[in-house]
Amino acid sequence: MFVLVVGMLAVPLRAQDDAPRQAARVRVSLPIAGSSDVAIQQSIERALQALPTIEPRPVLILEMRPGRGGSADASQFERCLALARFLTSTEMSRVRTVAYLPESVTGHAVLLPLACEQIIMAPDAQIGDAGILEKSISATMRQAYAEIAGFRNSLPAAIALGMLDRQTQVFRVNDRQFVTGEKYDEMKKAGEVAKSEKIVSAGELAIFTGRDLRLKYQLISHLAESRQQLAEQLAAPDVELQLDYSLERDWKATQVKLSGGVTNNQVQQLMRLIQSEVSDKVNLVLIEIDSPGGDPVAVESLMNYLMKQPAEVRTVALIKQQAAGNAAIVAFACDEIVVATDSLVGGAGAYQYSEQGTTDVRNFLIQVGEKKQRRWSAWAAMCDPQLEVANYRHKQSGLTALFCAEELQQQIAPDQWEQTEVITIAGQPLELTGGQAFDLRLVDAIAADATDVARRYGVSGEISTPVRTWAHQLIDALAHPGLAWFFLFIGISALIMEMQAPGIGIFGFMSAICFGFYFWSQFLSGTAGWLEVLLFVGGVGFVLVEIFVLPGFGIFGLGGGAMILGSVVLASQTFIWPQTDYQLDQVPYSLANIFIVIAAMGAAMMFAKHIVPYVPYLRDTMLQPPDEESAEEQNRREMIVDLTHLVGQTGVAQSQLVPGGKAKFGRELVNVTCETGFAPRGAELIAVSARGNYLIVRPK
Repeated sequence: MFVLVVGMLAVPLRAQDDAPRQAARVRVSLPIAGSSDVAIQQSIERALQALPTIEPRPVLILEMRPGRGGSADASQFERCLALARFLTSTEMSRVRTVAYLPESVTGHAVLLPLACEQIIMAPDAQIGDAGILEKSISATMRQAYAEIAGFRNSLPAAIALGMLDRQTQVFRVNDRQFVTGEKYDEMKKAGEVAKSEKIVSAGELAIFTGRDLRLKYQLISHLAESRQQLAEQLAAPDVELQLDYSLERDWKATQVKLSGGVTNNQVQQLMRLIQSEVSDKVNLVLIEIDSPGGDPVAVESLMNYLMKQPAEVRTVALIKQQAAGNAAIVAFACDEIVVATDSLVGGAGAYQYSEQGTTDVRNFLIQVGEKKQRRWSAWAAMCDPQLEVANYRHKQSGLTALFCAEELQQQIAPDQWEQTEVITIAGQPLELTGGQAFDLRLVDAIAADATDVARRYGVSGEISTPVRTWAHQLIDALAHPGLAWFFLFIGISALIMEMQAPGIGIFGFMSAICFGFYFWSQFLSGTAGWLEVLLFVGGVGFVLVEIFVLPGFGIFGLGGGAMILGSVVLASQTFIWPQTDYQLDQVPYSLANIFIVIAAMGAAMMFAKHIVPYVPYLRDTMLQPPDEESAEEQNRREMIVDLTHLVGQTGVAQSQLVPGGKAKFGRELVNVTCETGFAPRGAELIAVSARGNYLIVRPK
């Protein structure tokens, strides 16, 4: 068996009169097992009903991806064969079927791409290993694969059999033919083989990357890594490649609002509400945006949070009134953007980016655009009044798209795009109505309210709205910056006073409680994590080591103090080292915490000296200096041991002095304290003075 493969030109298909080809996209989740083939067929039939019967034929794209927790290997042969035969039926002849493989497809799911007229793959996606779970290959399976592959010829039948049966060898003959081992032997005997290459050996299953199938073997027509590239290759507007999500699953929806100026506390509240709803099995989060924007760090935090949602959770941005400034780019991070016709998207907002800030936000939007497969230029222009964005038309396909100069150069063939009109005004951020944004394909759909969105997704129940309980209000109160500063002030004060008290008393308990609330409040504000807590605990530990274990140079004390100050500063900001202009502006506010710490230390010392001694209960918890009579009695007791006869003599340190230790003067071993703070063991010492039962010494 062999197939003569005709080379395919990697150019988009062009519709009549330069009009973009109409298209629809259906997602096929793998594996195909149980009754999933029936649901997939129903989705395809619904897409067929929505496509007109015109020439050239509309394109029906089957996007094949492994489902959550599933493996394509487990697809059942009978179910896949039933779908493949449906795809090759007369009913499907009025559309051009395209299999799009952004990820690897293995097992019997390979039958579906074989049944399509065209295969487009991501460069690193793989197709093959069809018989990987089969212990033996029946004649029925071989016949089915040969039949489906031979009908469409999207891949040679010999390669299809090589993917199915480990006993099948596949050869590439004369560069253009792909044949099985049996056919190769026949051709070789007949002298028809001028050049050959074995591409599948006996004992292995054929599996190929998209890059090899396109560049090495010229067996597929295109490579595409994103929906935009797929749309360009098929000459279809990418907005028409939206999936019909109403068929995907049973949706449980919730609606939250981002209104007013964007602040860090507001974003943290919003994220807690969303997390609570997602934990309650909500899988459709509708975010209604009505905001002039605000804190850029909070905006970026919210966007990162939305992009990190689980695969089964879909986020939809709804703009009914206005999303100005950087509030607009929050929608850019959602899975789908829906607007009201007369709403406003973009325009001057509450926060104006500096030149460096616009560069930072543009780089961030490029990353978001890659993840969400969206063009970013127009969204960046909503924050950057100096960015020029124009509408471009593809010379071959007639597709239109919005690009700035930088994004235009990122396209596969930038010279194929010709500029039609500039949509931005120099010195003004881009502002569009919802209708204009939809016409320019910046948003996915038009909807008047949340009910329209629910209808779009086929939501059967009501859209829930998270209710703020007393627990949410308590958390918000704890996250207030003023309360955090109060806890910090009291915590430092109590810690200083505890160091003057024997054991662990009321001040130590107060300090632990206050610092616990401080770091908890900063955690709720999204600025503190385990790093700050570990720095603080480590710093306190080093200070205690300096006081009680290794008194001397002060390295542990200074290092511990620096760690405490560092933890307090880091706990009040979302970054470790400022890298943007906004972060630089926030540094003075973070450093204000250091002044709070210093003020708390001063207040604690004043309180301990002038107030505590006169409070009946508290004075019993503090270490007080002895009064004059007690000091005289203590001095008398210490003078029982008289070491004055050793003053001026030379001795040898018997231990390391840090600064206290032992030294030997003649035959006497006495306690000494080094006035320079340190002396090594064996150092010669001079006794400077006697104080009770120990000597003050210095190195000789």
